[in-house]
Amino acid sequence: LMYKVLANNIYIIINKEKFMENILIFKRKTLKSRLKSLSEEELIKSAIHGNCEAYAQVIKNNKEYLYKMAYVYVNDSNKALDVLQECTYKGFKSIKTLRNPKYFKTWITRILINIAISMLKQDSKIVYLDDNNPLEEGKSFINIEEKIDLYNAIEMLKNDYKIIVIMKYFNDMTIDEISNILNIPVNTVKTRLSRARSALKNILKEEYLND
Repeated sequence: LMYKVLANNIYIIINKEKFMENILIFKRKTLKSRLKSLSEEELIKSAIHGNCEAYAQVIKNNKEYLYKMAYVYVNDSNKALDVLQECTYKGFKSIKTLRNPKYFKTWITRILINIAISMLKQDSKIVYLDDNNPLEEGKSFINIEEKIDLYNAIEMLKNDYKIIVIMKYFNDMTIDEISNILNIPVNTVKTRLSRARSALKNILKEEYLND
C-alpha cells in the first residue's frame, strides 16, 4: 500500500511538472504573439521598462541594419558579429537611459559605432587617407600618435561624414558602392566626402590627407 501511495504521489508530481511546463510554453507563445502585434515604438517602451523579450524583439527587427553598419566599419564578417553582440549587450545594460523611444535607432547606432571604432583602434588598421591608394598596405602607415589623432578627428565629424570616410578609406569602397549602400545620390557622396576631408584637415592641422 505504501509503495502504491508513493507511486501515485510521484505520478502526481510528474504530471504537475508537465502541467507547469505546458503553462510556461503557452505563456512564452502568448508573449511572442503579443510582442509581434506591438509597434516598434511600443516594443522599445516596453524594453525601457525592463521587458527582456521586447528588447530582444527590437534587436531582431534591427539586426540586419546593425550588422551591415558594423560590417561597414570593421570590414570583416566575424568581427561585425562580435560588434553586434557587444552592442546588444551594452544596449540592454543601458536601455533604461533612453528617454525617447523615437531615437532608439540613433542611440543604438551610436553604441555600435563606438564599439566598432574601439575595435579598429585595437587592430591599428588606419592608414593615410589617399584618394589614389586608400588602403595600400605597407606603404602609407602612420605612427601610433598620428593614428590616435586621426581617430579622434574622425570622431569629431558629423555622422553623415564619418560613415562615408569609414566606407571610403577603411573599407576601400567606391563612390558608387557607398551611394548604393546609403541610398543617396553619387554627387551627395562626393560632396560629403570632400567636406569631410576638408574638416579633417582643419582638425588635424597637418597634411595627413592627399588631395
